[in-house]
Amino acid sequence: MGSRIGTLDGAAQPPYARIRRDAWVFAGIAVGLWAVLRFFLGAMPQWASYHDFADTRSYWGIPRAGDVLTNLAILAAGLWGASIGKRAHLDADERPAYRLLVAGAILTAIGSAYYHLAPSNPTLVWDRLPMTLVMAALLTLVLADRVDGRHARAALVPLATLGVAGVLWWAVTERLGHGDLLLYGVVRIGTMVMLAVLLVVRPGRTFGDRWLWASVTIAVAMMAAERFDREIYEATGQAVSGHNLKHVLAGGVIACMFGWLLRRRPRSGRS
Repeated sequence: MGSRIGTLDGAAQPPYARIRRDAWVFAGIAVGLWAVLRFFLGAMPQWASYHDFADTRSYWGIPRAGDVLTNLAILAAGLWGASIGKRAHLDADERPAYRLLVAGAILTAIGSAYYHLAPSNPTLVWDRLPMTLVMAALLTLVLADRVDGRHARAALVPLATLGVAGVLWWAVTERLGHGDLLLYGVVRIGTMVMLAVLLVVRPGRTFGDRWLWASVTIAVAMMAAERFDREIYEATGQAVSGHNLKHVLAGGVIACMFGWLLRRRPRSGRS
């Protein structure tokens, strides 16, 4: 069983009910931001060219095998996370978020592989749904480390609900003929901004930040690989595409988060 990670400092802590309320308020603010952007900008449909990936080769009867099989990197990270759960340094409050991170990683690998077999908006739903669970778990765990350990329990449901709502809203509006990806975009961009802010401005309750910063560095490379999918494919003589690399790097991001939870240690002087 992992060792307990202490509170951030010795100051009086707010009651759990307030932390839980604040988590739902935060989710409500995100929805409010979406509503304002929706009013001024209108719906944000999924652009059709999104599904036009560079690597369309088939191997062993698997269509688009490069983008399908590279999800094994994400699956491997998720399975590794599942195998180290008893050794990870986690408070009891953090264990549900950890389990969600493991489940989200494994389901993302499966959902992404399914999507890439036949890329379309309906199959993309099954790629994005588990990704929102991964994002919610990551943000929850960093909030717990950077702000208050009880955020691991208080923020998990609001953040996961918000992420799932963004994907489901897009899926429903797509079926109705006026797809709106804006709420999902607010959640995804907002999660990345919040993670960056927390890492920069808040000290952690633990040592081991190099794992977190490694995940950030790999995530930046992942976004670049996704952006330059076709350029990378041509530059490598059609050996690998940017999207192939994106999946491998995504596995690296998740593995670094598990490495952080496995290797982190409480800072001295904290109970």
